[in-house]
Amino acid sequence: MKLGPEAREFIQQSAFYTPLPFVRRVVFISTPQHGAMLAASQWVTGLAAKLVSLPLTVVNTTTLMAQIATASGDEKVAATLSRPQTSIDTMNPNNPFLQVLASIPVKPGIPAHSIIAVEGDGPKEAGDDGVVAYKSAHIDEAVSEFVVRWNHSCQGQPEVIEEVKRILFEHLTAFEMKKP
Repeated sequence: MKLGPEAREFIQQSAFYTPLPFVRRVVFISTPQHGAMLAASQWVTGLAAKLVSLPLTVVNTTTLMAQIATASGDEKVAATLSRPQTSIDTMNPNNPFLQVLASIPVKPGIPAHSIIAVEGDGPKEAGDDGVVAYKSAHIDEAVSEFVVRWNHSCQGQPEVIEEVKRILFEHLTAFEMKKP
């Protein structure tokens, strides 16, 4: 793409990820890896765009995004960037940027743990937490997956706290075993 220096630098900083060397384990809690259900609604995202006022730095970024959209020649990208993006837009399962991000696996050798909330008693695979569907929170590379029967804000539930403690003790044990 033919881009100006500012747009090129923006893409470099926001679209190319390098693993942080100090991260040795990750824990996802109610994380919408593949987007959130309500964010797919045009009505919800349109309303959010009308209600959100953006700081000048974001408005300036929108100009760069328009350059990128035009240079890409991709109609889906251009439509996505036709107005400033809100956090709800970025959680839309149809957002091309989220789809690319979701396709990037956790770095091999970094254990990933998922704690997924699912309301009700039905099969977890068909469930959700009111915001995130189980199928959006699930990742194949997780070394452990803990399903709690609760809503999206499950982090204060005793069983979630116990699971986080279990993971931290597992991490500590693995770290201690590596010491000479």
